[in-house]
Amino acid sequence: MTNKTTIAWRTGVLGLLVAVISVGIYWHREQQRFDPEAMLDVSVWLKTISHVRIDAVGDSVWEAASGSGFLVSSQRCEVWTSHHVIANAAVIEVYPRHWSDSSGIPAIVVNSNPRTDIAILRLQNCDGIRRARLGNSDTLRAGDEVYAVGNPLGLNPNSISRGIVSHTKRIANGTLPYLQTDATINHGNSGGALFNRSGEVVGVSTAIVANRDGNNTGISYALPINLVKKETQLLRNGPPSWGDAGINNIVTLLTPDEATVFRVPKGHAALILTETPTEGPGAGKLLARDVIYQMDNTPITTASQALQFICSHNPDDTIIFHLIRTGETKLVAITLTDGMKAGESPNAEYYEGYLGMTLEMWPNEDPTRPQFETPVITKVQSLGPAHIAYISSSQKTVARNGPIVFPLQLDIKTITGAVYDGTYYPVTRVAVLEELASTAFESNLPLLLEIETWARSSPMGLEEPFQRRNTLFHRVMPALTSASVPDTVQTGVEYTKQNDQTATKQVASFDILENL
Repeated sequence: MTNKTTIAWRTGVLGLLVAVISVGIYWHREQQRFDPEAMLDVSVWLKTISHVRIDAVGDSVWEAASGSGFLVSSQRCEVWTSHHVIANAAVIEVYPRHWSDSSGIPAIVVNSNPRTDIAILRLQNCDGIRRARLGNSDTLRAGDEVYAVGNPLGLNPNSISRGIVSHTKRIANGTLPYLQTDATINHGNSGGALFNRSGEVVGVSTAIVANRDGNNTGISYALPINLVKKETQLLRNGPPSWGDAGINNIVTLLTPDEATVFRVPKGHAALILTETPTEGPGAGKLLARDVIYQMDNTPITTASQALQFICSHNPDDTIIFHLIRTGETKLVAITLTDGMKAGESPNAEYYEGYLGMTLEMWPNEDPTRPQFETPVITKVQSLGPAHIAYISSSQKTVARNGPIVFPLQLDIKTITGAVYDGTYYPVTRVAVLEELASTAFESNLPLLLEIETWARSSPMGLEEPFQRRNTLFHRVMPALTSASVPDTVQTGVEYTKQNDQTATKQVASFDILENL
């Protein structure tokens, strides 16, 4: 009887052990289950129009760019991305997965920091976008598998690539500890999420190491998500701020052996000033060829470490610089200033009418210009409806023939038709388009403009005729006449408010490191 009881007891324990092991294996597999769909569902890609410039002949020139990001709050419709993706952007549109409209979701900048290269965006709405799960980047180890999601080269949205973490604290650009990975990342991935196998965001893709031709060498960098969490918490409370001594671009590093020549104490590396500061906190206190080997009680080991030490302080903090000047040791107190400087927000250019572009007829009577029977776009006003619809003007440049300088027409863009409320209308006169634009504005409906581009086979072939290159359609929402209005960009029924804290700050960098 005892033997039977013992066997039954042992069988029960063994069965329980098998069950526990089976549950453990199942749970582990579930935790490690790779789910690319979830990663793609929380990711978005961005399209921006940067601050425009006026070219040599007075035409507005726009610059479009793209990047990536991910949703972190469904309640606030908050997206995180890289600062350099949206820096100076006048228009920001966000495209989630499975988005079918040609226009994205309008977004505004809540705040951004160029030093850490992080930006917080708020979407007009975020219906249908899943919220990302944030992981713990401190638990990452070299060799861990990671996945990068984004829009590489601006042409491949919703792309995912796999790699491993090659280093967890790589100081590669200025002062920040990056995650280094060999997951394939390219221009357009900036701001996109770096996931672990469980689908948690552990980093934000930021930069690549490029060769002299600008091509990716296979080494990429991402900001650790724990650093990003701390930074975004600060950004929600106001504009970024950090201490700055004003020496970032006028110092170079001396090795310990090199520093001894300047009588720096043995074993110390040092920073040597290549110029005398003429502005900022160092002006009047520091001189060219000053050799700084210690700040407060912290010896200098690398240039990045020294700059990181400065940036870890707040504006108005004072740091004691231990330096050698003409062979003598000196202590110089430097009171730091604010390293973040707000840039000007781009404003809309004044335009008349509803489309924000200048149209001209080039009739047969003018022998100095090519002949067209439809309106030619001669200028697109910055941040007007046509500009926001990615329409550019007929481009010119300045050419020289001996001592004579003359404007050279590179291409010609002409409007041949427009679609309003499902009906196509040929456009043979400027007045026809103006009437259609007025009607569309009153009805709050868009116009679809048919635009032909003409160019010579050789840009400098002055005797060659212009030939039609392509025909493209652009969706335009007519808007009221606009003048320069600070911090606002009118886009018909919607508007995008540009953050007045857009920051510009020069931070020490390496030539081989490129933002994506």
